Amino acid sequence: MAISAAGVGSGLDVSGIISQLMAVERQPLTRIESQQSSYQSKLSAFGLLKSAMSKLQDAAATLAKPGTFSATAASAGDTKAFTVSSTSSAQTGSYNVEVSALARTQRVATSATAEPAVGEGSLTISLGRYAEDGSFTPAEDGEKTISLAAGATLADLRKAINAADAGVSAQIVNNGTVNQLVISSKETGAANAFRLSGDGALAGFGFDAGNPSGSSLTSVQQAQDARLTIDGLAITRSTNTVTDAIEGVTLKLAKLTDEETAVTVTRDDTVATKAIDDFVKAYNELNTLIRSQTSYNAETKKAGTLNGDSGVRSIQNQIRGVFSNPLSGLSGATTLSQIGITFKTDGSISVDSTKLTEALADPAKKVGELFRGNGTVEGFAKTLESRIKSMLDTDGLLSARTEGISRSIKALDDRKETMELRLARIEARYSAQFTALDAAMSSMSTTSAYLTRQLASLSA
Repeated sequence: MAISAAGVGSGLDVSGIISQLMAVERQPLTRIESQQSSYQSKLSAFGLLKSAMSKLQDAAATLAKPGTFSATAASAGDTKAFTVSSTSSAQTGSYNVEVSALARTQRVATSATAEPAVGEGSLTISLGRYAEDGSFTPAEDGEKTISLAAGATLADLRKAINAADAGVSAQIVNNGTVNQLVISSKETGAANAFRLSGDGALAGFGFDAGNPSGSSLTSVQQAQDARLTIDGLAITRSTNTVTDAIEGVTLKLAKLTDEETAVTVTRDDTVATKAIDDFVKAYNELNTLIRSQTSYNAETKKAGTLNGDSGVRSIQNQIRGVFSNPLSGLSGATTLSQIGITFKTDGSISVDSTKLTEALADPAKKVGELFRGNGTVEGFAKTLESRIKSMLDTDGLLSARTEGISRSIKALDDRKETMELRLARIEARYSAQFTALDAAMSSMSTTSAYLTRQLASLSA
């Protein structure tokens, strides 16, 4: 195969010439790549804008929730006896609580001195309630029977009980002398007691709390309801978590009380304050982002990525427009400034914490309605949430704008691909042409040298 190096024979810098020519040919491609880069920057900027708008939408949604401005806090005088929590539905006030019994599960165990024999037999587990006279009333569908084959062990019995889904659980405890089988009801309360009756090799696992002397197992703990009084009213519940005695208040009982203990429910404005702070922060972050992306520095002549974008201007105007007028139809505050929230000249929001605290504590201000609305008039937060949602929806303003940019990028990709193919053909043509020129000039140079030598010999 012949080896050729363009320019060697003629002295022409063929590679350099082709490179310079292609640099001129590639100028349209460079402009396309520059446009693509600009569109990609805009797409990234709109992504940041979407994220900031979503954050503001979430903050507005929190302010539009009824519970945000009616939160309460509950405290107990004796936190060792019980803990207390409250929701927005709780009424503020004080209650006197006395706990006389805790809810317990029933628990029985085999002998502490002799490990029981296990083998072929069956064990029936009945869930239900024991009356004061010791009689047992089984619950509907509360009876399960398990069976073991010959050679079964205590571990097999434990496994069978736990697999039966009979409302009880079993475990083996080694007390240092023997293994004891302990059977417990899964739920607390008198209605979750159980009775055991066995036959065959499992006859020794029977238990009836109404006839403990005739039972093979020993009672460790009886099933029991929680008993308490609230402002002198007797309350009985099957669990130690009492959620329905005082509306909106949950009591978690831990021990008995020696006397009445006070429970106090008060307003908790910290929830509303935090929600407002989060809203202001989200609004200011969006405002800063928009100002940065649409800015123009006259000194450096540098513009923000979204400078002059009509879509961004529309978004900014729609969001600011939510707060432009007082809300008519409200009986409390009708503007944000009345509760200490004002707009500064740069479009950001500032909060007068003292004035806001006073407004939240003043029922006449109805701060919750200012953000949420009253059923007839939509509040500022509710309106803003809906407006941002419409702009972020798949057919909204922001999606339309980003889809348009994506289409432009795709069109430029197609143009770039076509142009790159065309440039490859042009470069191949230049290479062929200058290679041929190089060969021709090399041949002419050789002929010239030959003629020069011939003329010189004739002269001699």
